[in-house]
Amino acid sequence: MNRQQGFTLIELMVVIGIIAILSAIGVPAYQNYLRKAALTDMLQTFIPYRTAIELCALDRGGVDRCDSGTNGIPSPTTTRYVSAMSVAKGIVSLTGQESLNGLEVLMTPIWSDGNGMTGWTRDCKIASDTALRQACEDVFRFDNN
Repeated sequence: MNRQQGFTLIELMVVIGIIAILSAIGVPAYQNYLRKAALTDMLQTFIPYRTAIELCALDRGGVDRCDSGTNGIPSPTTTRYVSAMSVAKGIVSLTGQESLNGLEVLMTPIWSDGNGMTGWTRDCKIASDTALRQACEDVFRFDNN
């Protein structure tokens, strides 16, 4: 008589249980990774504007005339994760989309007539997602924050 081959019900249930446990750990970690990648994209969108605003402020003696499309500051752009952007008086506003939906980041230059540009402040605004706010504050961290 031939012996039957295959998996028992218990073996299959153990495998399904292991997959469920790994999924419960892996999916949130992967979602956090995707958020950080999206925030990094937003940061990379901001960096050229940061440099242009700092040069404009040094040239003009302040940030009051550092608006988008003038004094060497590029016009606003959008990316996969940035739905809207504006630059007015050196203040950069970035609005998120996709995995950053509902997030608004305000980057404000710190200017003093005696010392010039001394740094930037950030304000990550989102109504309900404190984890996204914390991740935003971690990614948009500069020496003076």
